[in-house]
Amino acid sequence: MSSKGRSVFIRLIRYLLKRWPLLLVSTAAVVTYAYTVSLGPLLLRYAIDYGVSKGNLDVAVKYSLLILGVTALGGLAWFVTRDATARLSQGLAHDLRVKAFAAVHKQSMEFFDSVATGQLISKITNDTNRLARVLSWQVRNVVNLSFTAGISLYYMFTMSPKLSYIVLIALALMAVVNAKYTTTIRPIYDKIRHQLGVLASLVTSNLNGIKTVKSLTLEDIEISRFSKENNEFARLNLKAAKVRAIYGNASQLILGVSMASVLYYGGYAVSTGALSVGELTAFITYLSLLMWPMRAFGFMLSATQRALAAASRVFEIIDMGKTSEQQSGGVRLESVKGEVTFDSVTFSYVKGKPVLKNVSFRVRPGEKLFLAGPPGSGKSTVLKLLLRFYEPDEGSIQIDGVDVREIDLDLLRDMVAYVPQEPFIFSGTIKENILFGNPDASMDDVIRVAKIAKIHDFIESLPQGYDTLVGERGITLSGGQRQRIAIARALLRDPRIVLLDDPVSNLDAETEHRLVEDLKEILKGRTVIIVSQRPSLATLADKVIVLEGGRIVDEGTHEELLRRSPAYRKLWIAEGGA
Repeated sequence: MSSKGRSVFIRLIRYLLKRWPLLLVSTAAVVTYAYTVSLGPLLLRYAIDYGVSKGNLDVAVKYSLLILGVTALGGLAWFVTRDATARLSQGLAHDLRVKAFAAVHKQSMEFFDSVATGQLISKITNDTNRLARVLSWQVRNVVNLSFTAGISLYYMFTMSPKLSYIVLIALALMAVVNAKYTTTIRPIYDKIRHQLGVLASLVTSNLNGIKTVKSLTLEDIEISRFSKENNEFARLNLKAAKVRAIYGNASQLILGVSMASVLYYGGYAVSTGALSVGELTAFITYLSLLMWPMRAFGFMLSATQRALAAASRVFEIIDMGKTSEQQSGGVRLESVKGEVTFDSVTFSYVKGKPVLKNVSFRVRPGEKLFLAGPPGSGKSTVLKLLLRFYEPDEGSIQIDGVDVREIDLDLLRDMVAYVPQEPFIFSGTIKENILFGNPDASMDDVIRVAKIAKIHDFIESLPQGYDTLVGERGITLSGGQRQRIAIARALLRDPRIVLLDDPVSNLDAETEHRLVEDLKEILKGRTVIIVSQRPSLATLADKVIVLEGGRIVDEGTHEELLRRSPAYRKLWIAEGGA
């Protein structure tokens, strides 16, 4: 086992030890089971030697009843150990799944920009499930096979040391074969798990972008891509199957030779009187018992390698730890006024290619700022930096004079409500979607913000009202309805600062006009930053800033800029302004 494999194995053991009562019950039960199984051949020996061979039916019946009782006890012990190990493995998988899911939520936006969603899904779900399945039988089988082998070998040596040495040689050969098998199969399983994540990423990406795929008639291309990766997945699995077949046959050959040798030399020992018929029968039965541990040892190593590969991938997520944005225990502002200041802010998504260059502005409490500019000018980036999805390369961003990097992150995002260009609607009810803004809010609060967002009447017209289920991503709602639900969700936090990222970009002209009129009332008394290219939203603002190439090229009121700014006037005309 490599040093990485040992490290992962030790961590798994530590997790198991946290549930030591279940581990203790399972171990005690499986030891009991192993002992009862190993008593079977011994009782069979006595039944043959002292009962059957001497024609003593009473003795034969007595040992038969003992075998029946021991078997019943073993069955009960096996039930207990299966139940305990299932609870143990599922508990461990549950803990790892929660830790991995929590670790993902602690990452900054840079992490999600660079990682494939499908890989994360595969690690959090598939790998933890595989780990639970393996551990549910691996823990009990390790103890069971170890004790069964140990007790069986003890009794075998008491009956015939010479025949037992044949068995030991077979076990040694099996150990060599299994060691070689382990080092060969582990890298293949690592590649299989990775390739499964690639497939999951492809499926996730295509399902999320199915409209684009269909509109551009890319079905054949995407199917071809998936087929290529699926072929690689199949190739790796076939390679693993070939390795298992080769080493499995080697194990079978060793077992066959050892059985033939025991039968030959054992039969000779019986003919010379060195062994009784009962002893030879018991010895062969013990060898049969050992056959499963000897063969299962290879399967167990294979399963262990798969489990370690899965655990390693899960631990990769858990070990990512907290990113710089996750500073807790920062400044907690007692009274938020809502003043926003950008002071010489420069930011790059890719090093050396700044999206914002030395940007400075101030938004007074309750003021409405409209950020205008062509695509790629850095408008939406301003909102993401204020929310600390990303950190500026230079300069500072302040709320009420306090650097946002010093403010407790939870408090920061409680005081700042963000309505993205494509608001995400979760599968569930409308009420649940609004409550994401504040899970502790009352139904009266939900209705209040829905009325403010001008969506209450529509919700009430639905058969189930606020309990109406919406499809995944809100597919059953119109663009305007999704925007209003997102606004209601944001208002449920009673934020001092509201960020709107092009909230009318996907709306028709009539819906856009109604929403803009409603926003005048909705946003009253709050500090607002609006990002858009649509001229209708500029009329909401007290001040307009024009960005171009990541720099501020002009600022003023909407009317002032129409008169004096060619850049703003060009944007206004291009987007249909009169």
